[in-house]
Amino acid sequence: HRKICISFRDTKLLDIYLFACQYLRDVIINQKKVLGLSSELNNYPKTITSVQLQGDYYLVVEKLLSLALACLTYDYLGTGSNIHDVDISDENQTLQVPLAWHDHVVDGSFYQLFFSYYFLFSNTTLVPLAISCLVQLSSVRRSLLNTNERLAVLNYMTYGIRSILEQAGGLLADEKSLHEFCRLIARLKSNTQLHELIRIDNYPLFIETLFRFTIDHLLSVHHHRQYHLSPNTLHYILSFWSKIVAFLSHSSKLSESSSSSNDSTTSHLLDIYVPQIVCYYVQSRLDALNNDDVLYMELFDNDQTILQQQLEMISIMSRLDYNKTCALLCTCFDDLAQQYQQAANSETVERRFTFLIYVLGCVVGARGITLTSLSLPTDDQDLFDGELVVRVLQLMTYIQQKTAGETQNNNKNSINTAITTTTDKIGSTPYSERLELAVLFFFEQFRRQYIGDHGRSNKIYQVLFKHLGIADEEQLLSIFIKKLFTNLQYSTITDKLIERTIGCFSDLSQGYQSVRRLVKLDPIQYFINNHTQDLFPFLHHTSTTKRSNNSNITASSWSRLRTTFYAAVGRMLMHEFRYDEDDDDRVEAFMKPFSNHCNRLVQIFKEFPDFTAFNVGQFATMGQFNPTLASLDEIQSLVIGIVRDLRGLCSAFVSKQAYSSLFDWLYPSYLPLFLKALYVFYDRADVYNPLLKFFHELTSNRQERLAFDSTKPSAYLLFRETSNLLYIFQTKTIVHVNGTIPETDGNIFYKAKLKPIITCLRIIRACLVGNYVNFGVFHLYSDPCFDNCLQVFLSILTSIKQTHLLSYPKLTLSYFTLIETLSLVQIDFLSNLTTPLFGYVLETISEGFLSPEQTIQNSCCVFLDTFLSYVFRSVKKGTAPASLMANVNEYGNLFRQILVNLLNAIIFAECKNIYAVSKPLLGLILLNENQFFTEIKQQLLYGHTQAKQAILSTALDKLMTGIDRTLTQINKEHFTQNITQFRNDIQDSLRGMMINNDLSSSTSSIPLSSSFLSSASTIATNVPVTIAISTLIPSSSTSAPVEELMTL
Repeated sequence: HRKICISFRDTKLLDIYLFACQYLRDVIINQKKVLGLSSELNNYPKTITSVQLQGDYYLVVEKLLSLALACLTYDYLGTGSNIHDVDISDENQTLQVPLAWHDHVVDGSFYQLFFSYYFLFSNTTLVPLAISCLVQLSSVRRSLLNTNERLAVLNYMTYGIRSILEQAGGLLADEKSLHEFCRLIARLKSNTQLHELIRIDNYPLFIETLFRFTIDHLLSVHHHRQYHLSPNTLHYILSFWSKIVAFLSHSSKLSESSSSSNDSTTSHLLDIYVPQIVCYYVQSRLDALNNDDVLYMELFDNDQTILQQQLEMISIMSRLDYNKTCALLCTCFDDLAQQYQQAANSETVERRFTFLIYVLGCVVGARGITLTSLSLPTDDQDLFDGELVVRVLQLMTYIQQKTAGETQNNNKNSINTAITTTTDKIGSTPYSERLELAVLFFFEQFRRQYIGDHGRSNKIYQVLFKHLGIADEEQLLSIFIKKLFTNLQYSTITDKLIERTIGCFSDLSQGYQSVRRLVKLDPIQYFINNHTQDLFPFLHHTSTTKRSNNSNITASSWSRLRTTFYAAVGRMLMHEFRYDEDDDDRVEAFMKPFSNHCNRLVQIFKEFPDFTAFNVGQFATMGQFNPTLASLDEIQSLVIGIVRDLRGLCSAFVSKQAYSSLFDWLYPSYLPLFLKALYVFYDRADVYNPLLKFFHELTSNRQERLAFDSTKPSAYLLFRETSNLLYIFQTKTIVHVNGTIPETDGNIFYKAKLKPIITCLRIIRACLVGNYVNFGVFHLYSDPCFDNCLQVFLSILTSIKQTHLLSYPKLTLSYFTLIETLSLVQIDFLSNLTTPLFGYVLETISEGFLSPEQTIQNSCCVFLDTFLSYVFRSVKKGTAPASLMANVNEYGNLFRQILVNLLNAIIFAECKNIYAVSKPLLGLILLNENQFFTEIKQQLLYGHTQAKQAILSTALDKLMTGIDRTLTQINKEHFTQNITQFRNDIQDSLRGMMINNDLSSSTSSIPLSSSFLSSASTIATNVPVTIAISTLIPSSSTSAPVEELMTL
């Protein structure tokens, strides 16, 4: 398909584009004659008009514009995607037209043609299509044009844009036209550098006109409430300005241009207009938030993507003249603070505060994007950042006092009280969720720039010490931690706030320097000794399974957040404890809350014996579990909370000492409890999913942490308990879900069946690749644990269909990585499977080779290479089992099909992992040596021309030159070299020969010669275009010829 696309691009596409433009040009000329206007395209009318066309006439003109746009958005590179794909940023798209388009790209009449449609057909559907064509033309690859040509094209574009902006009305009334016009402005800067833009004719007039359009657009949303406009229009406008400002920080050409001018400020004029845009943006949004619920909900109740994108661009623009920006923000903040203390319209003030704090956060965060400022050096910018931080910290303290009911109403300066003290009384609910979220967002932006391993600035602490007495990073971190813990102490808290709070806490615990400072803080030390549900209500176990009357948090969010929370805590413990005898008491004190919960489970499950592989029958005879100490729901909540918390800790314990300490605490006292819990709650996905994930974390040998002392059997005990857990899952859970969970309900089917299977596959693989257990010991002492683990894998294979296995990406990846691991450590197990099971595995391997994921392809290569080496080695030694040979003989056709698929991929596709593919390919050729040079060769040559067949036949004959009939490593390396040379020879020989005959026959009936294009001029003024087209291309409908061209 790629070769067909490229062939069509090189032979027909330009003619089709010129065909459409010729007719579109005649339409404009004819209509200008009717209106008594000059026929010159570069003379735009002084006033816009809206010409009314006949129905068929209008339809064909619309189709012609669509045809031109389809040509410009064509897949020029043959990648299978087009320029409209949503996964490509709109501002970063490039029109990759061939060199043959050069003369038409630099021809100004094409730009003037599409601009003319705005002036003559305003408020019609033709205008967005015409402007869309201009959007694409503005994105032509830079390598196609030289400097002078690029300047000429830029002049065409900017003159047309300025002409539109000078026409009052028209454009703003149409949403689609406005959207495309703003796209054109953004795309213009994406493909043009600032030093080139400055050289255009009348640059000062152009930039001033664009500035006034930007201000009008900002004010139109505020004054006229035009929310029907697409929110992306403002995004495109701000994108233009922010990219211009960002260019200033690294433009040597602009510096040279400025130095040659007597007045540098007249070169780009950005320092005049950009600060005003920032001011208008902030003020218009603050004013609009007074009583406007629509804008408020749009900005803060959705995913906030639009808001953050706009603020990121505004923050870059703010750095151009940072002293003006900070003066504006400080003034707005102080005015709101005064209103807030007077309790006048507090809800409205909170709305405006929320937006303003988001602005402050993005402005501070822009320090890492650009440090450009025409008026301030970097250190002085840090001083202004300090002024912003001071105000947010003061507001945070004031809000916290109001929440606790301790606001001093008589003290007008209460908002400036000392920040280093915190209230002791915590309210039941945060004062304002959106405002709290904004404060956390500001802290996160500040942390990225000034706290951690890379954020160092002494200037900002001069301001903080002057106003708040904060002298260093440790004191500031202490305030942040107190704020985070205060949020977690609310008895009623929403999902968003607790997620953002724990996310900030987790981010603080990532850097080495941050953690080293955090563990020294009093709030952290207090937490390490008091992390109970009494202090932090969100840790209450019973709140995880059902919605409480006093809580808005659901089970799913609690579980995930608990794990994240204790993972952050675990990283701090790694720095705080040395996990030796001196720290035993402290570690025991920290684990005491977990011990209390586990001891409760011990009492609940005391009637259950510890599960082993030898007492399965005893468990099978036990009746239904009827606890007396707690209800099943309470036990379920307790289990979920414990495994989630422990999983977080375990993920952070990456050292040998920390992990050993955790395992010694778990075994033998508490680890068997989780097997009993799985046995009891085998039918509840909310329990067994987090429980299995905990065991996956426990068995993962991160950074070689599972290195136990040689005198301890801890590794074997861990694997034995894991094997028993998997055995219970196989005999209880899989049997239950196979009989009760329908495949038609996708969400339940995935959660109850596929999700735990994915985790089990990961557990098995973690045990096999961990390299901490010698699995031969289990066979030596007749322990069935290892065999049970392998049987779980077989049970999983028989319980899921291949369609499901290959349809869910996580399941697919888990399966193929496990297959690769098993082939490396237990190839005899896979090779001697029963014939149906082996066929199941081999069919999935065949499908895996067709996967676009290179990881899956590599796993298939490893399995097939290892299997074939095992087969040849066993045959050579005379030890090949009968089951192995039966499997090879039964699926000989499938092996041959895999061989053909791999060769086709090497010859005709972009095989990026040819080194990995060559290894199993040699074994497949030797396995099918008798058929390779006869049947398989004919199958590869079938359907090609005689010339291609000769090339392929010669290359295939050379493929085995110098190759022995063995699978030694040296022989494989030699064969890999032959495969590489084989592919290169074929690619060189077939280059230029892949022209499709069907394409030629399907397009030969369309006369797109120059004489055909010139015949378009015969269209009369009052004759519909459809009649002229029909005379040239006969068709049963007026628009069918154009639709046919668009389809091509």
